[in-house]
Amino acid sequence: MPVAGALQRYLEETLHKPAKVASLERAPSLPSFLSRMYSLHEGNIAGRRCVFLVTADNTATPSDIAKHLALVRPTVDAIVVFVAPWLSAYNRSRLIGQGVPFVVPGNQLYIPDLAMDLRERFRTPKPRRGAGLSPAAQAVLFHCLLRLDEAATTPSLLATQLHYSAMSIGRAFDDLVSAGFAHTERHGRERRIRFEAEGRQLFDASHDLLRSPVRTEKFIRHARTAPTLKRAGESALAELTDLSPPSLEAFAIAARDWKAVARTRGLVETDRDQADQIVETWAYDPVGLSTAPTVDLLSLHVRFRDHRDERVSMAAERLLDGMPW
Repeated sequence: MPVAGALQRYLEETLHKPAKVASLERAPSLPSFLSRMYSLHEGNIAGRRCVFLVTADNTATPSDIAKHLALVRPTVDAIVVFVAPWLSAYNRSRLIGQGVPFVVPGNQLYIPDLAMDLRERFRTPKPRRGAGLSPAAQAVLFHCLLRLDEAATTPSLLATQLHYSAMSIGRAFDDLVSAGFAHTERHGRERRIRFEAEGRQLFDASHDLLRSPVRTEKFIRHARTAPTLKRAGESALAELTDLSPPSLEAFAIAARDWKAVARTRGLVETDRDQADQIVETWAYDPVGLSTAPTVDLLSLHVRFRDHRDERVSMAAERLLDGMPW
């Protein structure tokens, strides 16, 4: 069902009265990019006229959505509401925090101007034991989303690429199946994983179960960092976005490799104010998910998405624009 049709049905079922959602008769003059992104509809909720910005592909960030509604609002005498077929829990929270009216048909209606916040059960998997995905399961998921090798769907192939044992990848498959993201099939003696969704939809469905890969930060002096280490932390974020670079470069390494690399490279831990570099130890090997000099976009996003500095968290959001969804 088209999003506009689903919206009308949802309003009728939620408000227990007939509702009509129709194309906006007198569409305002808007920037061309908004016309490409949204179809405009109008309707009536609790006696108030509403204009709905309907999208079938909600790739805009919450901040962008707020700006889009602000552009439309002065041109119509109505409450302007964003409508999308799905939203991650993280993006719903961001929209509510900014007071942006939105509707996800079948799931939630949030219109603060009408004092409405009606929520139903969201179709997101429950975390196993409240701990989120295991590091290996997250690495397998990211490998799929990054489209590093679409033919690598067996434990043996993924183990080689992600630097795990085949047994660990098998357990990661179990975690992903248990979370509802995938199923596995047998082809002879091989077990293959198949995900239930793709691209941004899969990422948003898994959002609440993702964890920062960083275990510890090591402040290093007299550093002779190995050239194979991936740039990480805010220095990687600055390289990939318009964020200003930090004073210390950061690099990432698998936690299991830290002691050997520190000994070989003569990396000496110290206090932050005496450090030359930062080395992050990761729960999974960053080399397995990136062919670039920096760590992969998804791990970096998860690392900083909830950062207390809004400039950093917004830069983390912009990383998703570079994803090959």
